Amino acid sequence: MNATIRNLSALLLAGTALSIAMPVHAQTAQPAPAADPGTEVEEIVVNGKFIPDQIRDTPEVANFLTIEDIQRAGDDTAAQALTRVTGLSLVSGKFVYVRGLGERYSQALLNGSPLPSPEPLQRVIPLDLFPSSILAGTSVQKTFSANYPGEFGGGIIDLQTVGVPDEAYLNVSVGLGYDSETTDKRGLTYYGSKYDELGFDDGTRKLPVGVRQFAANRPVVFTGATGGLTQAEYKAVARSFSNSSVNVIQSDKPWANGNVDLSAGQSFETDFGRVGVVGVLGYRNSWLNREGVRQTTLPDVGGIALATDSTFQATQNDISWSGLGGVALEFGDNEIRYMGLWIRSTSKRARITENSAISQGNSNVNAYATEWYRRELQLSQLSGKHKLGDIDIDWRGTYGRTTREAPYERAYRYGLRADGKRTALLSGANQLVSFSDLDENIGSANIDFRYELPVDLVRQAELKVGYAWQKNDRASVRRDFTYDQGRNWDPLRYGTERIDFLVADRNINDDIVVLRELSGSALTGDSAQYEAGLEVHAAYVQIDAEIVELLRAGVGLRYEDAKETILTRDIFNVAAGPTFQRKISESYVLPTATLTWNFAEDQQLRAGLSKTIGRPQFRELAPQRYRDTETDRILTGNPFLEDTKFTNADLRYEFYFDRGQYVTVGGFFKELKKPVESLAVLGSDGNFQQTFYNAPKAQIYGAEIELKKYFEHEFGNPFLDSKRWLVAVNYTYNSSKLKVGSGDTIVLNTTGIRTTPPASDYLTDGDRLQGASKHLANLQLGFEDDEAQSQATVLISYASPRVTARASSIDLPDLVQKPGVRLDFVYRKTFMVMEREFSGSFEARNLLGTDSQEYQSAGGNRFDTNSYDLGRTVSLGLTARF
Repeated sequence: MNATIRNLSALLLAGTALSIAMPVHAQTAQPAPAADPGTEVEEIVVNGKFIPDQIRDTPEVANFLTIEDIQRAGDDTAAQALTRVTGLSLVSGKFVYVRGLGERYSQALLNGSPLPSPEPLQRVIPLDLFPSSILAGTSVQKTFSANYPGEFGGGIIDLQTVGVPDEAYLNVSVGLGYDSETTDKRGLTYYGSKYDELGFDDGTRKLPVGVRQFAANRPVVFTGATGGLTQAEYKAVARSFSNSSVNVIQSDKPWANGNVDLSAGQSFETDFGRVGVVGVLGYRNSWLNREGVRQTTLPDVGGIALATDSTFQATQNDISWSGLGGVALEFGDNEIRYMGLWIRSTSKRARITENSAISQGNSNVNAYATEWYRRELQLSQLSGKHKLGDIDIDWRGTYGRTTREAPYERAYRYGLRADGKRTALLSGANQLVSFSDLDENIGSANIDFRYELPVDLVRQAELKVGYAWQKNDRASVRRDFTYDQGRNWDPLRYGTERIDFLVADRNINDDIVVLRELSGSALTGDSAQYEAGLEVHAAYVQIDAEIVELLRAGVGLRYEDAKETILTRDIFNVAAGPTFQRKISESYVLPTATLTWNFAEDQQLRAGLSKTIGRPQFRELAPQRYRDTETDRILTGNPFLEDTKFTNADLRYEFYFDRGQYVTVGGFFKELKKPVESLAVLGSDGNFQQTFYNAPKAQIYGAEIELKKYFEHEFGNPFLDSKRWLVAVNYTYNSSKLKVGSGDTIVLNTTGIRTTPPASDYLTDGDRLQGASKHLANLQLGFEDDEAQSQATVLISYASPRVTARASSIDLPDLVQKPGVRLDFVYRKTFMVMEREFSGSFEARNLLGTDSQEYQSAGGNRFDTNSYDLGRTVSLGLTARF
């Protein structure tokens, strides 16, 4: 009987005896007697001497980010930390793209369970919500295995939270940061409420009491109209809207950025087993000034011409609170854990845009906006691990809820007259007040069984079977109001008034200013209320076997049955039933196979093939307006989207020349059927509006290389000789092409009607896939000094230009984002004060001053669709350990 010994600790204990055959019962330190010719002997084969446990234990192509990696880079959030992983890039500061595929094609898990999202546009959760202080590590799996969800395009990101400590600890951390474009520079703000500095509202931003009392189930329409309010009701509604506190933009100097983190853990023995508890609490407050340019274009002979030209200034204050609590019980071969997570994040924004409509005879408009967004995640997870005889059982159940509240999204516009004075624009949607609420719940349950198969045909085999269930439910309600012209509106008399005077009680009547509701109207072109749901039942079987010596195979099959629904309702006539409904009901059989050839003790070759899917996000399906404050664009979903189907192939060579040191080289290929793309259309207000559609096909192929190496060298200098030097570099080449044939069509939502224009009207065969950078690279250079207990790292990252949205016509170029090169420096040192251990940190980010650039270019002309300055930042941190 032969067996491959996999546990590295067992190999080390075996010592020099590894080179000979050993009797099965040789358990003591005494010299083993010579084996009798008739005695059954176990042969011990040594493979994978330097291959890390995580890599060795998975047959898949994967990358792992340890807590040491996160601390070295000094990243504050999971999103920032993951950008150091080969093939990953960060978009909008919160969404991670794997191998150039958009965030819709990557799924984030927390301890193996899916997460609900507080974002109105995505079902995937923004990873900037997760502070690095709650993370114990992260894995990124780039090849599909049957035990993971079938929604697998670019990869699976599994965040692991801190667990039970081996010994008691208490850490207190504080930080202070400076931004060259923001700190102590003139910015914008508005009052809001008295608790805004803590990230809470005091009730000022609630849906106006008049609306709740008199117009909860009917639109706000002035007296005299069919179904309108009485004059008394109308005045009560109008007077209940907050005014100066949410309308008046003021000049202010933002504070410095700061954070406070507390973490503690304890474990102790009881009659029931070993019990451990852990707790983390964090607070962060940051400010960001942006000054930039937003331009739109029109087709022109030989290229493009300027349509509108805008400059903007915006200030954003982000405040986040996070808390994690965990308890675990370990007894025998059993472990039961509970983890509770709470994250609350608020963003307060003020923005002024100066616009020149070139194509309309230089009619200048100034636009003002104030916003406040609250995102909250609450999650509970109960999990267990057990061993019953030869069967290992893992199970977990998770319930999560996210909410997003956006009250008083206020946008108002003034036109500039020839005499230099401004006049309020009171028509259409020039004076918007919006309230939106999103609530999503998710429940999931998983159970996995593992069993070592007693088979003779292979050297070693493990059977894994499991079942997974997931259900998401989302509800979103949005109400839009506008101030419009009354019968006797006089722009010369009233139009020059400051905004809070203009919409004051004395002016709101049918003579001067009229308050009316736009919710779900033709003017906004959307639904005021939608509901969405996704339920998935899945079962899988997977076999991982060493089929011959040194050759390991993983073969699996996953079955998923899913129902995804989207429906809209008339907010004022819910009893009438849905106004629109779409159900996507699909079942899939998803095969996967991987081979790992461990042809040397420290080298291996992996190959993988699989089929996977990608489902449309709820918000991509929902025909409800959403303003993306990053770009100031209106996005509307397309309820006629379909699932994306993937065929995936991977090949990777790995060489591990010491612990934590390696070089890997790999290639990958993906074929996509009906990938989801974003379409940008120039709206009547001079801004881009975006929607979504399925492109016919796409192909992606690329290569990845990664190197991590430590060096110790005698330089003849005490300062240099005490250092252990690090070089870590990774590079990804990504080539993507859309496939567009002469008979291909796309599906668009045109005011609720399904239309199928030719794909060639919007796409060109060979266009790059949206979101895909051709080149991604990261470089880390640094040292560690065990004697001085210090660590320094220079971090350089690069992402080449990528398409952010398709233009509405092949006569216009796509919108392209240029991330560029980013240079960071991080220094950490540990020292003792009064017998207490302290750690200090210094971080300098974006030292090259790389700005954010999005543009269109053609015929030698370039126009910036959304470009702005990004500051250089410096931060200091101090952690005390007790």
